[in-house]
Amino acid sequence: MENLIAYLDESLVPLENKIQEYLEVEKEIRLLEVKILTLQNKVAAADEPEQTESQADVGTEETELGQHQQQMDKLLQRYQNLQNEVIGMLPEKNKFVEINLGYGPSMVGYFTVDLETHQELPEPVLRVVH
Repeated sequence: MENLIAYLDESLVPLENKIQEYLEVEKEIRLLEVKILTLQNKVAAADEPEQTESQADVGTEETELGQHQQQMDKLLQRYQNLQNEVIGMLPEKNKFVEINLGYGPSMVGYFTVDLETHQELPEPVLRVVH
């Protein structure tokens, strides 16, 4: 019989912590994408001739947009670094590992082959199922 509590293994705690950090950065990226798109739409709308928004407001929004884009670049770099760290911590590729993210068993795996078609993926994928 399969060990149903293997995901509670203490040796997996560093991987679990790294996955938590990875998921948090992923969430920050999604939220920042929304902010950037909102600001881009405001700046684009302000460029239309019938808009009465002052130039100072547009300049402030463009500055804020630039700051958010710089923050996004940093987050994307951090995200890539975390992904590489997680991949390095996984015992093997093309297989899920059960971990504990605090709400029951979750799984993480690094895949270079599609599990259904058994074909090489064009780009390897880190999958987190939680």
